[in-house]
Amino acid sequence: MNWMLLLEAISVIFNIVFLVLFTKEIKLCWIFGILGSLLGALLFYYQKYYSESLLYLFYTGIGVYAYLYWNAKQDEGFGIKRLSIVNAILITLSTTAIALGLGFVMSKTDADKPFLDALSTVFGVMATFLEIYKYLAAWLFWIAINAFTIWLYGIKELNFFAFQMIIYTALSIRGYVLWKRKLSD
Repeated sequence: MNWMLLLEAISVIFNIVFLVLFTKEIKLCWIFGILGSLLGALLFYYQKYYSESLLYLFYTGIGVYAYLYWNAKQDEGFGIKRLSIVNAILITLSTTAIALGLGFVMSKTDADKPFLDALSTVFGVMATFLEIYKYLAAWLFWIAINAFTIWLYGIKELNFFAFQMIIYTALSIRGYVLWKRKLSD
């Protein structure tokens, strides 16, 4: 087994453990997310998905922040929140504009599929902030992002990561249902 395949497999395992724990709102999830993201950043760099590599470096750093934030909020009734439709539309439009800008910048490098790569990257950043602050809408964004990246990873033959996104899509649907149920209680 080559080292890139091993790196991909280990990263995927950590990332799946992260999401399973996250759907249950278990703070330890962030440790697995940090480790999986760090390994993923390295892998994507070697695959010339530079925006995706930056995204996974972002996930590494934001994982530390999220762990500390959740730790500080655990005694304050830190619950799931709704996002208004107006805010969801504004977030979607501004995120799309930023993705186009990043895609343009990355198109000046040897990046593969710079606009598509940037789209999943920028929406991933936005959805991460929504999930840290426990907005239910984060799951809807993740369902779309994860479904899209199945294809994006598949065309690079990052099969473990593509499989991870299949699992992530299913877990995101499950997370949405669980969090919606909690919000309704």
